[in-house]
Amino acid sequence: MMKIISMNIRGLGGNIKRNYLRNLISKEQAYMMCIQETKSFELSKESVFLLYGSNEVDWVENGASNSVGGIITVWRKNCFQMSRFFNGMIFSIIEGLWKVGMGVPVTIGNVYCFGSLREKMLIWEEISVYRLTQLSKAWCVIGDFNSIRRREERKSLMSVSNYSREINGFNAFIEKANLLDIPLTGIKFTWYKLNWLVNNRIDKILVSKEWIEAWSHCKQFILSRFVSNHCAILLRDEYVDWGPKPFKSLDVWKTDSRFKVFLREKWPSYKVQGGGMYIFKEKLKKLKANLKVWTKEIFGNVNQLGDGLQKRISELDARDDENELDVYEREEKRSLLAYLNKNLLSKRQF
Repeated sequence: MMKIISMNIRGLGGNIKRNYLRNLISKEQAYMMCIQETKSFELSKESVFLLYGSNEVDWVENGASNSVGGIITVWRKNCFQMSRFFNGMIFSIIEGLWKVGMGVPVTIGNVYCFGSLREKMLIWEEISVYRLTQLSKAWCVIGDFNSIRRREERKSLMSVSNYSREINGFNAFIEKANLLDIPLTGIKFTWYKLNWLVNNRIDKILVSKEWIEAWSHCKQFILSRFVSNHCAILLRDEYVDWGPKPFKSLDVWKTDSRFKVFLREKWPSYKVQGGGMYIFKEKLKKLKANLKVWTKEIFGNVNQLGDGLQKRISELDARDDENELDVYEREEKRSLLAYLNKNLLSKRQF
């Protein structure tokens, strides 16, 4: 099994963005998270634990310079074991063993390309040279490449022919590094400009044939976009055993005094016979059922409202990809994103 999320977060400073990433990691049960443009020189150990929602993680960071750039790759220790890493100009490469399943030796690159075409090509060259030393190994290069492979990956008022050198250079890099752009599911683009007139597919996941041999049904899924003008991308094998759902918490519980009263009253009332861990597990089940009812009565259905708004935004994004939005729908999309960020993301589960 394999599940990796990539996202250009456009600055990791705000609590709303951190809550969103934590919720996304929990929802998708991701084994690894590749984040670009953190705009942070170095994240503290506590910040990384809080971001991932676990202290059983390890990470490699290539910090920002003067609040520009910054990337971090975080993974669950029980899923990946790193043997070594290399930080380039604005990318990180980690090597190690993917422990889930049969155990596969892998190399994973987390990339944030920015600057001129010449600067991007220097980065691509550095990565491809590294790749050529490991042609028999499963490789995955993931992140914001700030480039497109073909004309239909960019919708703009400017002629796409102006980007022909960039397209040719990016495709030459992919060919030289023996990488593949695997099938995509979801909306067409991964980056949306605020005026909705320019959309690009500049965030990608590229893999080697050895990676596909290890995970023959892997696909990349473009996820919904809310806290950044970039969409998150999920790489996963299609055949996945999702397992039981984790116990989840809502931020609103922490800030409402009635929650503590509810907890003190309910927990002792659950009568369960058996051993210590069994009693705890069964009482947690009962608490989860009661909390669902109590939260809906006190706060309304926060997650349902947020999911409904996210579904509508995704529908508008999909129609925007086909140039089907009128001026009123564009304004609706703007308003929904603003409302979601201000009123709901801070209250969602983490």
